[in-house]
Amino acid sequence: MLSRTCLMLFFLLINFIAVYSQQKPVFSGMDVFELEWVDQPMVSPNGEWIVYQRRGMDIMKDRRQGQLWLIKSDGSEHEKLSNLDVNESNAQWSPDGNRIAFTASTTEGSELFIYWLDSGKSARISQLSGSPGGLSWSPDGQWIAFSMFVEGSELSLVKAPKKPKGAQWADPPRLTTRLKHEADGSGYMTPGFQHLFVIPSDGGSARQVTHGDRNYRGTPIWSKDSRYLLLSANLNEDWEYDFRNSEIYRINLSDGAATALTDRQGPDSDPALSPDGKTIAYLGYEDKVQTYQINELNLMNADGSNKRTIKLGLDRNISNLNWDAGGQGLYFMFTDKGNSKIGYTDLSGNTSVIVDQVSGTSVARPYSSGDYSVSDNGIIAYTASTPYRPADLAVIKKREWPKFLTRLNDDLLEHRQLGSVEEIWYKSTVGGLDIQGWLVLPPDFDAKKKYPLLVENHGGPTSNYDNSFSPEMQ
Repeated sequence: MLSRTCLMLFFLLINFIAVYSQQKPVFSGMDVFELEWVDQPMVSPNGEWIVYQRRGMDIMKDRRQGQLWLIKSDGSEHEKLSNLDVNESNAQWSPDGNRIAFTASTTEGSELFIYWLDSGKSARISQLSGSPGGLSWSPDGQWIAFSMFVEGSELSLVKAPKKPKGAQWADPPRLTTRLKHEADGSGYMTPGFQHLFVIPSDGGSARQVTHGDRNYRGTPIWSKDSRYLLLSANLNEDWEYDFRNSEIYRINLSDGAATALTDRQGPDSDPALSPDGKTIAYLGYEDKVQTYQINELNLMNADGSNKRTIKLGLDRNISNLNWDAGGQGLYFMFTDKGNSKIGYTDLSGNTSVIVDQVSGTSVARPYSSGDYSVSDNGIIAYTASTPYRPADLAVIKKREWPKFLTRLNDDLLEHRQLGSVEEIWYKSTVGGLDIQGWLVLPPDFDAKKKYPLLVENHGGPTSNYDNSFSPEMQ
């Protein structure tokens, strides 16, 4: 009798689930404003805490927004970092792990803030004319370096007359000598260049380190003695026309003098200094003027001598270099067959995969994406996505399985019907090559019915899609 009752309850439960599933609404365009995803995960030096950017859409302003949240690496004590009701990003831990530097911005610009872990309080430390980015702490924790756009002056052939009050004149003519003076989606670019600055970490005046008509973009890396900054830039005379080229430069903080540590024709970028300050790892290749070229992992002494290449035996581009705490090897990211991965190599090129899928920060379209960081004791915080969920925060510790710390969209997507996503492979008509793709079936797909097929061809390996959630595809 008991077994018959259990069997009846089982079938009633199955019927309830089937009916409930049919009643779920299909994912719609307005649901996009309810989505949230994780970006910029930064684990503290001791691996105890993780700060990350929690992103989403502002339905009232029709634009993306992001705020910083703090969580322990075991998943406990999850809370918003500050009480600021503005966009927050670029979180960076101080070397001792007691403070977090970050930027907070409105439509009027951004400023630098510091959060103190022991008190839970934050304060603004800057008063800037532009928006800072690429924050980097000095090894002694006394300074923060950053990059910021410095506006230049527009050229003028003649002095325009002053228009009468209330007059509606046409816009004045624009004159530029710059090759790159406008951009898709933003139109004409404001004249000026990105430059490096430093500011005391307890607040004060920001000092501009670099000057001139060249861009110093990216995140600067401090030397061990805090006297220099390392950065990838193109400072050549023909930099606008030789746009693929860049070198690793050492910038003297006292006078802004730039010394090139590399000198080949091609992009040398992403410098990462070893923990002892003696070795610089960087990415680059000898430019053969091809659409797609694979970069290499290179090492050199801190003064630019003894350049050598680590042969990884990996036919893939790599990115996002991070030294391990002992200086015995490096973590990196690469994409293979639609999945971004975290790899590790020792200095002899022995390579292994640490995390098999890092993704989900692109959101709109399923571009290959994702981010990670590593603590001094080897704890990795990273973004993880599936075809049915945007990026959540995940962590992996040594000799343990990966663990999800957030599930930001279960409150929405558990109650929506999504199209199933299937990986497919097919042969190209020319050359018979194996081509990868994904097939998204409509909700309530019936294999006995016929449906219209929308085919979207897209890149790979350049700007490839990956196996992550995409509202556009849904």
